[in-house]
Amino acid sequence: MGSPGYHRRQRGITGAWWRLCVAIAGSAVGLVAAAVAAVFCVTVVARAIGYDDFTVDPNDGINAGEMLATNLGLALLIPVAALLARTVYGVKPRRLSSVRPGLRWTWLIACAAMATAVWALLFALVLAGVLAQGNARLGAAVVGFLLVVVLTTPLQAAGEEYIFRGLLMQAFGTARLPTWCCCLATGALFATAHLQFQPALFLDRLLLGVVFAWLVVWTGGLEASIAVHAVKNVSVLVPAALLGNVEDAIDPGSVTWVPFVVDVVLLSIAVPWIAYRWRRRERQMGPAGTSYPTTSG
Repeated sequence: MGSPGYHRRQRGITGAWWRLCVAIAGSAVGLVAAAVAAVFCVTVVARAIGYDDFTVDPNDGINAGEMLATNLGLALLIPVAALLARTVYGVKPRRLSSVRPGLRWTWLIACAAMATAVWALLFALVLAGVLAQGNARLGAAVVGFLLVVVLTTPLQAAGEEYIFRGLLMQAFGTARLPTWCCCLATGALFATAHLQFQPALFLDRLLLGVVFAWLVVWTGGLEASIAVHAVKNVSVLVPAALLGNVEDAIDPGSVTWVPFVVDVVLLSIAVPWIAYRWRRRERQMGPAGTSYPTTSG
C-alpha cells in the first residue's frame, strides 16, 4: 500500500480506547458548537449590514446566508479537529493532514483536477438538463448562492475530512483495529452524522466515508478525500441552485437509489485513477519522498 501508517501514527500511545471515546464525544460536541457559532456569526453580520429579518430557517428554503452558515460551521471542524488532536493525543495539528506532515498542495491540486475531470461529465449532463427545462434561475440571489457554494464548499469538505478521516481515523488506528474496521467505523460515523437514515441515503454516505478513508490510508493524507468530496458537493449544489431546489439536494423528500448508483460509477473511475497516479508519484519520488518516521508530537 502506498503510504501505510497514516492511521497508525500514535501506535505507542497509552489509553487508546478512552482517548478514542473522548475523540468521538469531542467531535460530536464540536460539531454542534461549530454549527451554533457559525449561525450566530452569520446572523449578526447579516443584520449588521441591513438584513434585519435574517434568520436561519431551512423550512423556508435555503438561501445564500444559510448556506454560508452551514458551510462555515462545517469548516470550523478543522480547528475542532486540531484542538482535539492536540489535547487528546498530543499531536501537532499539521500531522492530521498527511504523513509529511502538512498538506501536500501539489498533490491536492492534482487530485482536484482528476476529480473535476470525472465529475465534469455528470455536471455537464445535469446542467444541460437544467437549461433544457428552461426554468433556470440566474438572478442576484442565485449568483450570490453560487459564489458561496464555490468559495466555501471546499472548506466544508475539508472540515468533515479533518474530523472523520483525520482525527477519528487516527483515533481508531491507535486502538489497533484492523484497517478495514477503521475505514468502516469512520464511514459509519460520517453517515450517521448526516442524520438521514433512509437506506439509500445512509448507504451512499457510508460508501463515500469508507472510500474516502481508504484513499487516506492509500495516499497517506487527506488531500485526495478533500478533493473528491469538494468536487462532488459542488457538482450537486450548482445545478440545484440554478433550479431553485437546493433543499431537495441536501435533504431530499423522495429518496431513490440513483445518487448511490451514480456515486458507485464515478468513484469506480476516480479512485483507481487517483490510486494509479499516487503509485506513479511514489515511484518518481522514491522512498525518501513518502516515508516518514512515526511520531506522536
